[in-house]
Amino acid sequence: MKKANISTVAKWEFNKHIKSPVFLVFTFLIPAIMALAGFLPGFIMERMSVEEKTLFVLDETSQLAPILETTLANSRFDLEIVEGSLDELKEQVGQDKADGLLYITQQSLVTGEMELFAKDVMNFNREEAEQLIQPAFTQYRLQVSGISPQEFAAILTPASLQLFSVSGEEENVFAFVIPLLAGMFLFVSLLFSGQILMQSVIKEKRNRIIEILLSSLSASELLAGKILAFGGLALIQIAIWLGVGLSVATRFIDLGTIGLDYSLLFQALPYFFLGYLMLATLSAATAATMKDAESGSQAHGLIFMIPMLPLMLATPIMMAPNGVFARICSFIPFFTPATMLLRIGITKVPLWEIIATSLILLVSTILFLKIGARIYQGSLLKFDSAASFKDILGMLKKEKPERE
Repeated sequence: MKKANISTVAKWEFNKHIKSPVFLVFTFLIPAIMALAGFLPGFIMERMSVEEKTLFVLDETSQLAPILETTLANSRFDLEIVEGSLDELKEQVGQDKADGLLYITQQSLVTGEMELFAKDVMNFNREEAEQLIQPAFTQYRLQVSGISPQEFAAILTPASLQLFSVSGEEENVFAFVIPLLAGMFLFVSLLFSGQILMQSVIKEKRNRIIEILLSSLSASELLAGKILAFGGLALIQIAIWLGVGLSVATRFIDLGTIGLDYSLLFQALPYFFLGYLMLATLSAATAATMKDAESGSQAHGLIFMIPMLPLMLATPIMMAPNGVFARICSFIPFFTPATMLLRIGITKVPLWEIIATSLILLVSTILFLKIGARIYQGSLLKFDSAASFKDILGMLKKEKPERE
């Protein structure tokens, strides 16, 4: 194979598809949805939280209202301790003089049950009001019981357990994040770039452009160039999605405090790239055997589902990452990327297993590249029908491709 031909194909495919509407929409629509999902609810809640509400408090006991005034001083509820009949005050709330009325009886101090009458029930957050009232009610109960807030806090101090490995390292519950993200990105990139790669091959067959292409370069060079181009597109997508994802995540957690182990990234990368290369080759080779886009989409769905099985069966793998089931899946080439990406994030996988599975995946990828190239070359010029299983076996038995 000539590197110049591979480079030419890769550049052509990359420049062609990076400007395509499908790539642009898929690449930027997902981050936009992620950003909206992360920022919009918080923005709406912030806007809602600053909206002040006037709350009448009718306390027949005169014991809880003063405590409420203190505990809710900095909340968005403007309390007004009122007197009068319940019906008259409810009528005033209905006349927009307040947003709600909190009614406290002697029985409320015993059972904790109070009544809240709202002007607009649908627009009144009962859970928020309960959370604000609870500290005042707790403080009243402590005063009656003669327990100081400090003593109460000490009583409620929960037991905590720090988990360490036998080597003395503290267990990090976020350690699996990087490998798990790598696994997700692998299959999302395969879903998108693999689909476009398959459609591109089928389109070139249908339009008979492939005859012109094969007069200037070999099928293997064409296959390698396409895989490199779509791999580059997938990396650009991942970089954009990762950037947006981290921006959204920083709104909810401090990434500097969760102790992500970035060394796991180096363990995850070989499985990511080799897994992508193997599956992309399989997608292209399968596409070459298809007659039309419909059958190609069905075949791509099957290719996509097979390596995803470990993620669908993630529970037994995560429960026993060094168990028999997880180890068996680790040594099956189709399942190796997803299984190992899960395992290295959850547990310390023995070094010999990492080396062995990496070698198996590498050898399998090289084998798939050779098999894929033969199927790809032998199927490209079959325009009128899909390649049968007998045809594929015939292609694999040939000692040399027809063109190199």
